[in-house]
Amino acid sequence: MPRVMVIGLDCAPPALVFDRLEAALPNLTKLRRRGAWGPLRSVAPPITVPAWACMVSGRDPGELGLYGFRNRVPGTYDLSVADGDAVQVPRVWDLAGEAGKRVAVCYVPMTSPPKPVHGVLVGGFLGSDEVNTYPAALGPTLEARFGPHRPDVDEFRTEDKQGLLDALYDTTTLHFDVFGALWREEKPDFAMMVEMGTDRLHHALWTHLDPSAPEHDPSHPLVREARDYYAFVDAQVGALIEQADDDTAILVCSDHGARRMEGGVCVNEHLRRTGWLTLREEPASPRALTPDMIDWSRTKAWSTGGYYARVFFNVAGREPEGVVPPEALGDERAALARQLEALVPETRAETPEALYRAVNGLAPDLLVFFGDLRRRALGTVGGEVFADSDDRGPDGCNHDWDGVFIAAGAGVRARGPLEGLSIHDVGATALALLGVDRPGDWLGTDRAAASTK
Repeated sequence: MPRVMVIGLDCAPPALVFDRLEAALPNLTKLRRRGAWGPLRSVAPPITVPAWACMVSGRDPGELGLYGFRNRVPGTYDLSVADGDAVQVPRVWDLAGEAGKRVAVCYVPMTSPPKPVHGVLVGGFLGSDEVNTYPAALGPTLEARFGPHRPDVDEFRTEDKQGLLDALYDTTTLHFDVFGALWREEKPDFAMMVEMGTDRLHHALWTHLDPSAPEHDPSHPLVREARDYYAFVDAQVGALIEQADDDTAILVCSDHGARRMEGGVCVNEHLRRTGWLTLREEPASPRALTPDMIDWSRTKAWSTGGYYARVFFNVAGREPEGVVPPEALGDERAALARQLEALVPETRAETPEALYRAVNGLAPDLLVFFGDLRRRALGTVGGEVFADSDDRGPDGCNHDWDGVFIAAGAGVRARGPLEGLSIHDVGATALALLGVDRPGDWLGTDRAAASTK
């Protein structure tokens, strides 16, 4: 069976990788032309958490109980940040290890704190900035060779674009150097890395990558800088491809795409104005909503902000100060869904039961995607319902439904463009290439041998 190398590029969209930046990405373009490729439909919501975890576990967000970076703490109104402990099901590398395959996992989101694997693991995004590896002894060795563990840049919603670019080059170099060294020295049967830098670049510089953006100026120096970073990532991918022998299958993928953000919807302000949400006192200026600001005895619903809106009802017996009778939840939810969908064209307000095979954890009662993700959901109250920009700092893009998929090399029989690709197909394809059986309820199918039709 071939070895399998998976290279993840967070947020990489088809419009850039397959089209606008094709000429600047010779290695990805060559890989695509000798294998199979296509847009890769993400999960709902299309966010780093839970998307990567879904990709490598064959589960949907509801089954994992992960609906974003922050999730409700049952019995409270609080949110907690998800880490690797939140994923309680086997992932691709666990199944490969159980089959006797050696693995090397680097910087994949939600792998920190690290769990034992049959091989080596370097923790990724949403983990500690301290060296975070399995085995633990690997950490000091990597730090001595490559410098401090840095799974991500410190800040990407910033006006200091050059400072961000400098940090991106540093962290990206580190990630590919570490992964390349582990590929050569550990000789794993399965290896996977994820580079977060592409996502950070999009949020900071999307205006300079998207000619349709009103502020786009093709002569702006940052247009070249953004393109140059992508070319740098492509060169790093090319260096890995050169290290892969003829008995290696290479998969390149992203967890979601990117699109221009056309503003935001202050969901809680709308809920306040329409009587769903009551505050203890009116804010003097726009501010982020916190639980202590809410008069729970007179509140039916509230929301968290982000790439989409997570709307929760204040249900009696579920929330500490719930007021909505459980038997009334269906009607209340339907009424609010209609109201929210009317705010912005192409808005969908979905229930978790309609999206997922199972609903674990404390899921949002409504998942609202404004303008087909052209608008973000903002959590602030005290201002206008509609905003021109993000409430957390400079940000030019929102996430989009489709990422990218490329497969080439040993065992990959499919050629040309593929249709209907799902994010879950990546894990299923990797396991098939390794000759490892996947659980019968695993979402996704092997696309390495799929027809190009």
